[in-house]
Amino acid sequence: MFINSVISFKGAWGLVVEHNGEELKEALDVLAETVSLAESSEYKSSYRDFWEDGLTKKGWKSVDKQNIELGGKRINFSRVGAAKNGVSISIPLGMMDTTSRWIFQQSALAVKLGLVKVPVMLVPMRSFTRVATHPLFRRESFEINLSQLEMLSPLSHQYPFLILGYSNESSANDPVVMELLVDTYVEQSNFTVDRCIEFAPEYHQAGLDILSFFGTYLREQYPQESASVKIEQQGLTVRMTIETESGRSEVVEKALHEYELIITGAEQPEKFAKSDKLVLELRNELRIAQFRLESQQDIIGVQNARFDKLLDMVGVGLANKNTVMIDFKPDISLVNRVEINCDVASALGSLNELLDGIPNASPAHLAFKELEGSLASVEKCTDPNVVRKSPAMSKFRRIIENALEKGTEINTALDKFDAGWEIFKDVAGKYNRIAEWCGLPQVPSAFSK
Repeated sequence: MFINSVISFKGAWGLVVEHNGEELKEALDVLAETVSLAESSEYKSSYRDFWEDGLTKKGWKSVDKQNIELGGKRINFSRVGAAKNGVSISIPLGMMDTTSRWIFQQSALAVKLGLVKVPVMLVPMRSFTRVATHPLFRRESFEINLSQLEMLSPLSHQYPFLILGYSNESSANDPVVMELLVDTYVEQSNFTVDRCIEFAPEYHQAGLDILSFFGTYLREQYPQESASVKIEQQGLTVRMTIETESGRSEVVEKALHEYELIITGAEQPEKFAKSDKLVLELRNELRIAQFRLESQQDIIGVQNARFDKLLDMVGVGLANKNTVMIDFKPDISLVNRVEINCDVASALGSLNELLDGIPNASPAHLAFKELEGSLASVEKCTDPNVVRKSPAMSKFRRIIENALEKGTEINTALDKFDAGWEIFKDVAGKYNRIAEWCGLPQVPSAFSK
């Protein structure tokens, strides 16, 4: 199989080419074997099983088989596929609209939780779907996904992804790469790393000190990275939260891995520390931790507390090998006055009504959801020039025009929703009011109210 075209978001193609060329080659080899068997009438077993087994033999691990929980419930990552060295690989496997749900749901959560860095989906080119005999490769094409994403671009989505269009014919030139634009008006969340360790009483204070010193290590080792390290205690559980203003995960993850290796004794501080001062501070911190452990042991009368056990405990916590548990704690703040563009706020309300009546997995739902994210970014903006130039308004108009075109996915979804067109006319009317205010062309009044 050969890669003919690429849809990249947030530089994902460059990252994979630089760091995961071997993994991409392995995936294409397994895909070629899967296609060959699927096209052969002699093969009767599950093609999904063959695809997954082929990757497993090459060292890939299923993301869905990891024990990940959210609010006490196990998370389904079946669409993310298998992962290796930070990249995950999926194929549609004959299901309709796999790619849309993959982008905005499971793969986004996988990146957010740090399970993968770049999720990749392999989708057949239209030219290949026309010659393929098995329905597995005929239901979804690269071009369909491209047209949908171009309509939504620039995206308010926060996480990178990569869609690769493949066929059985090589191209004389390099793959055509389309880098999707990012909606710069949408505020991007800071990258956050959570590490949570429950210590036995005899290890608690010493472990707390070791985790607290990581902030010093990160600051002195990587002074260019603006990050905050917060330590929270709840009973015998210690939680370390790291937030980066840049949103880059690589530096924090690298620093954590270095610190883990030093603490567990797998590597000497000199291998990573950039100054003699930091080396001395690290060694001194370990000596203090050992002293605290011995003191705590005397206080509570524990005879079997071991320093090496403490360091192993911290190392496992830093490596995040334990089950990932996410605890949502909303920040609540009071402000004296918030200025809101009433027409945008009203449009968001109408969009919510549409989203409630359209199936979550449909492309129309995803389009309206993406529009909602972009409009929310200008809700508090009172400058008509800023709103006029924002990606939200051009996206707003494109989606309205797409909805009015017979046979499109949005048009069909509105036909199936009893109150769909009534609510849509209200949404279009809100667009016209915003457009009039900020000096943009309006849509025909017959389609709005």
